[in-house]
Amino acid sequence: MSGYWRTVAGLAAGAMVACMTASAAETNTAPAAAVVKVQTTCPVMGGAIDKRFYADYEGKRVYFCCGMCPATFAKDPAKYIKALQAQGVAIEAAPVKDAAKTSDAAVGSPKK
Repeated sequence: MSGYWRTVAGLAAGAMVACMTASAAETNTAPAAAVVKVQTTCPVMGGAIDKRFYADYEGKRVYFCCGMCPATFAKDPAKYIKALQAQGVAIEAAPVKDAAKTSDAAVGSPKK
């Protein structure tokens, strides 16, 4: 084999090894983790949230910038939930209420 063909064969073999290594590396990599965004802006007015103002809807807690926004949210909550989700915001789960405390408070039974 002449020097020219040895060079060509060597380059071809090197290219094949490089391709095989790249293919193996691509299959062994884990998929990139999705970035989770926490809610930082009010879905109604777009201002910074104040965690004193919130509404719980279908097991989710949505925060607002002021005391006026929960009433606007209540008119069409699905619209605002959908907008937050479209922005990639992970909506916080609403805390689960203690059923015994809730029912006691609701009926006004005396504490023992």
